[in-house]
Amino acid sequence: MGIFYEAGDEDVKRATILIGDGKENSRRRLKELLTRSGYLVEAEAGNGPELLRRARTMYPDLVIMDSGLEGGSVPEIAGIIEGDGLSSVLVLVQGSLDRIPAEVAHIQKPYTEETLLAVIEVLLLYQSRLTSIQRQVTSLKDSLKSRKLIEKAKGILMKNLGIDEAAAYRTMQKESMNRSISMKDLALAVITAFGDQD
Repeated sequence: MGIFYEAGDEDVKRATILIGDGKENSRRRLKELLTRSGYLVEAEAGNGPELLRRARTMYPDLVIMDSGLEGGSVPEIAGIIEGDGLSSVLVLVQGSLDRIPAEVAHIQKPYTEETLLAVIEVLLLYQSRLTSIQRQVTSLKDSLKSRKLIEKAKGILMKNLGIDEAAAYRTMQKESMNRSISMKDLALAVITAFGDQD
């Protein structure tokens, strides 16, 4: 437990954790458990504002916070940390679950060490896969944008040089290789040189 593979990565990644709990003894026990399990506890915070400050500067893999943490609304703090993309959050809940939104990952006290570690592993794996999917979506968006630029540049060449689509594409490929630049950069150069001819 405690070590997980990041999706798309062959190297083992050691997860970093930030603990938010107002009770020093609770923080110490949790830190010992996590460290024993192979995690790196980067820092601890004793109240909400301190937890937010640390999350904003450290970007840990996971923030584990106690539901009794003072200095702000725990659901709001969890929402800010996740909403701003600072980290995933796990809330350790003492008492009623009523004030913890369903979308915030949480575990009810008392819990066994095995249960807590299993929940942490699942959260980290989920976050890793989500990050991988987000990268793929960004890559696809970039690819689509490049394709649109290339199509536009191809149309400009067809119109201005009086050539067909295949010839325009071959011309762009040849120029791309000759200049050692990407097709996207060449397309931008063509669009800039001839102006936007929509």
